[in-house]
Amino acid sequence: MKGPLHFKCEHVVRMSNSVNSYWLRLLNPERYDECDYGKHLLVQYPDASNKIQTRNYSIAGKPEDDLIEIAVKRQPGHGVSASIHQSLAKHSILVADEVSGVLTSGSLLRYRQLLMACGGVGITLPLGLVRGLAALSDRGAEVPNVHLIVCVPQFDALIYFTELLALQAKYPWLSVATFVTREHVRAGISYLNSGRPDPRELANSMAAPDAVVLCGSGKFVSDWEAEIRASFPDATILDQHRSSIDVAYLDNARPDAGDVAGNCATLRLANSGRFISASHDHTLLETLESNGVNVPSQCRMGICGRCSVQLLEGEVVSTSDIGLSGVERRRGFRLACCSKPAGETLTLAL
Repeated sequence: MKGPLHFKCEHVVRMSNSVNSYWLRLLNPERYDECDYGKHLLVQYPDASNKIQTRNYSIAGKPEDDLIEIAVKRQPGHGVSASIHQSLAKHSILVADEVSGVLTSGSLLRYRQLLMACGGVGITLPLGLVRGLAALSDRGAEVPNVHLIVCVPQFDALIYFTELLALQAKYPWLSVATFVTREHVRAGISYLNSGRPDPRELANSMAAPDAVVLCGSGKFVSDWEAEIRASFPDATILDQHRSSIDVAYLDNARPDAGDVAGNCATLRLANSGRFISASHDHTLLETLESNGVNVPSQCRMGICGRCSVQLLEGEVVSTSDIGLSGVERRRGFRLACCSKPAGETLTLAL
């Protein structure tokens, strides 16, 4: 156990009306190698009611030695993001329990063609990976061709936009397509598109990717994954939320509809004695909510950790565990928003 990492905030940069970028100086410089592009800081931070919550933030940049960059979007309400925006200022100290994640720029060198798709502030992970690949390219490494798709609802949600255009102009292996989904883009602007991209059209406009990186809300990731698997069945899906879990194992572990009769499972709620019918195609959170079981949740994308439930019996396929501490994982906790049944029955401590 290496213990926590301590950071001192050196800069706060306003990126948009709701997103701040924080430049953090690592006070344990001997551990800077742990802070690789694309990894996550596991942070425990108080919300507005002073209740400690666990959050994860992608390492989007490494501006100089011992310095990292994260970005935090302020969500509605009085949660951790609002508290960070209000209290994390220059000279503040931030403590991270650990650095997690296996999806780094170095891990992408095994591929030749990469597709990255992100929604909203989810740009921080692809940005970090692209920045890391650029650094590797500058040192002479052969990096994959990257096609990056950025989706934002409005113009004022565009962050890091000019930097991405500059990176695209500098590196021939990078192409960027940006879509504004809820506002009209004036004709003649070649670097912006209106509406939502159709993942199926990519099959006719780009080389088949060896791997795909998806980053955004749970719905964004699941919708894109379904389309990508249909268009590029041989591509490996690299999920932003997987930490120590092996990606190939997860892809292989997802049961086919025919593996379990009816593709259904039964959830037993140990505390209430209730039984609920569930589908392998729906997350535990979706199933519980549709059956009137209240489970606290916030981000619905595997980061905040609020929807954790304890699995007493049975198996699930989880596409995220970065919102959990190591102790919670060992005690059987899983994130309901990112976990689906993988067998016929399972028991939850609810």
